Amino acid sequence: MKIVVSIATLLFAIVGPAFAADQRLHAVLDGASVISATDSKGTGEASAVLTDDNTLRINLVFGGLASDVTGAALHLGNRSENGAAVAPLDVRTNQRGGSLVNQEVTLTPDAAASVCEGNSYLLVTTNDRPAGEIRGQLLPQPVRLQSTAPPMRP
Repeated sequence: MKIVVSIATLLFAIVGPAFAADQRLHAVLDGASVISATDSKGTGEASAVLTDDNTLRINLVFGGLASDVTGAALHLGNRSENGAAVAPLDVRTNQRGGSLVNQEVTLTPDAAASVCEGNSYLLVTTNDRPAGEIRGQLLPQPVRLQSTAPPMRP
């Protein structure tokens, strides 16, 4: 048993850092999360992965907006504050919904640390709401380990 623990510990020391470096994040966008809240019926959802080289890869889908999109951006800030935009997102404008897939944003080390701590958000702006129609905080997600145990038998 002691040998198994030692081997498992050794494997984690070798393989663990390669997996631990990627931080998964998730956001649900809505009008209530905008500072000051909007009554928008628009919604959205985003997933992102922050890699150890400070690259943030974002997937975003949104729709149901009251007017046409004018832009979207990644901002730094906690839930209760408006923060500085650090990267525009390449969403199509002049439509009431949209998506982007695997958009890569290179962050500074300080910005990457803020993202890891949950202090970043996505904001979608529209013609009617240039300060933001929907917003979602990018929140770190728990690490999910793949099971190596055999399936349980009934």
